[in-house]
Amino acid sequence: MSPYRLYLLICGLGSFAAKVAFTLNLVYQATVVGLSPLQLVLVGTVMEGVCFVAQVPTGVIADVVSRRLSVIVGYLLMGAGLLVWGLFPSFAAVLVANVIWSIGAVCVDGAEEAWAADEIEPGRVTTAFVRAGQVGQAGSLAGILAAIGLGYAGLAVPIVVGGALTLALGVLVMVLMKEERWTPTATRNSMRRQVVAGGRAVRGSTLLAGIVAGTFFAGLSSEGFDRLSQPFLLPSLGDRPIELVFGGLAMAATLGSIAATGLVGRWLNRHEPSGHEPKGAHEPSAHPRRVGRLLAALEAVTAAAMIGFGLSGQWWVAVPLYLLVRLLRNATAPIMSVWLVSATGPESRATVFSIQAQADALGQIAGGPPVGVVAQRASIGAGISVAGLFLLPAVYLFGLAAAKAPTASAAGRPDVVVEPVA
Repeated sequence: MSPYRLYLLICGLGSFAAKVAFTLNLVYQATVVGLSPLQLVLVGTVMEGVCFVAQVPTGVIADVVSRRLSVIVGYLLMGAGLLVWGLFPSFAAVLVANVIWSIGAVCVDGAEEAWAADEIEPGRVTTAFVRAGQVGQAGSLAGILAAIGLGYAGLAVPIVVGGALTLALGVLVMVLMKEERWTPTATRNSMRRQVVAGGRAVRGSTLLAGIVAGTFFAGLSSEGFDRLSQPFLLPSLGDRPIELVFGGLAMAATLGSIAATGLVGRWLNRHEPSGHEPKGAHEPSAHPRRVGRLLAALEAVTAAAMIGFGLSGQWWVAVPLYLLVRLLRNATAPIMSVWLVSATGPESRATVFSIQAQADALGQIAGGPPVGVVAQRASIGAGISVAGLFLLPAVYLFGLAAAKAPTASAAGRPDVVVEPVA
């Protein structure tokens, strides 16, 4: 199997397994395990804390030892964590499962994208990220349906099935993934140098510094929306089944994300002359500046929708805004991957991805408590609107980074040449 097709398969199956496991996970924790609201918050804090601490070390391992090994270990750990999560319904077991799952998640995060950027032919990298976003969203849609069906057999069943599927994906990656265009340089000194090189790359680049700083504020905003949006909608549900309502909303957001990602792919593939192409060339290209401007614009719309969602008092107003926020957040993930790939060189790419993910985790750790205080003292809607305000600095920082972005990619090519995306 070619790296391009394997990357799409990994993203599709990974998204399917994750949605099977997590669609009803909060309901499972609250009802079967019997966690209190404080314990639910602590579970999320532990998850983000582990992700924050483990991001850079795992990114360094991916850059100096093996991207392939990091991805394999990551999926195996995530699968094991989910099995513990579903098979042992206690607060302590859920915390332990969170630690195992989170370490696995950060092993995959960044390493998977860096592997794809190295192994996929240069002319198809951007196409692969956009297409993978679509395939992942399709897998998520199927996973939501599967989770709802499996949930009737018991709320722990989808989590256990998701864990088994994730373990199977780790085995599949072990068999099919090859690493032929990248050579490891693993020594103690090289690992230390990798951390320094990754930090220097971010500090020495206005573009990367803006991306990382903007990601922090995006994380600051996302935690509040993730934890408060469903409770905000609950009072207006009446006697409707919670699982079906939120499953349906998740499916609607996923379908919209598939369409939005397709439109994003077409926009990214529009030709914009950079001055580097030979005369008469008409190949479409993705510029770091173009990608950054698109991301800043989408985040601005997300911030406005989030603020409006928090201020809305009617179901018919709140639901479309809720879906819009979910849709845009899903659609921006592949755009960020394309932007980081175009802004980094292969020697530190996974480390920079990890630094960016670490900024997101730190933002989520810092953003949850103040939004929760506002929600507790004023209203849940007010807390969500404050979360939307937290996103505004990210819009500015992403826009600033885009303005400072070169028209040439860091990989030494004039641009990342791509194929048209359907």
